[in-house]
Amino acid sequence: MRRVFRLILVLMLGYYITEWWLKQQEKQVAAPVNSAPPVKPPTPRSTGKRSSDPLTDIDGVGPAYERALNALGIRTFAQLAAQNADELAAGLSSVRVTAARIKRDQWIEQAAARANLPVSSSRWSGNDGNSA
Repeated sequence: MRRVFRLILVLMLGYYITEWWLKQQEKQVAAPVNSAPPVKPPTPRSTGKRSSDPLTDIDGVGPAYERALNALGIRTFAQLAAQNADELAAGLSSVRVTAARIKRDQWIEQAAARANLPVSSSRWSGNDGNSA
């Protein structure tokens, strides 16, 4: 008899909890309907000259790295070419990229080449002065 009583009690409790949960879900769904529709932010691209370059064209830079670079304000090849690998790696700590990888994959050199900038071997060289 106790088992039957417990079963009925658990079923009733489950029913009331389910009803409460469904009411909460209905309130959450109904709330955004009454608010104003979301406003789309204006696109940053102008109708004239393109304001950013596809940084994923650089070998080793994927979509996640491109988003992280854009968050730092680096949107063009020229901006990337002007960076220092060590400082860039420190800024990209959220995506866990190291200066060694930036140098190994030659992000800065590739960006300079794509931006048609002269590549100075002393500045963009992968040699950090530790080798002869």
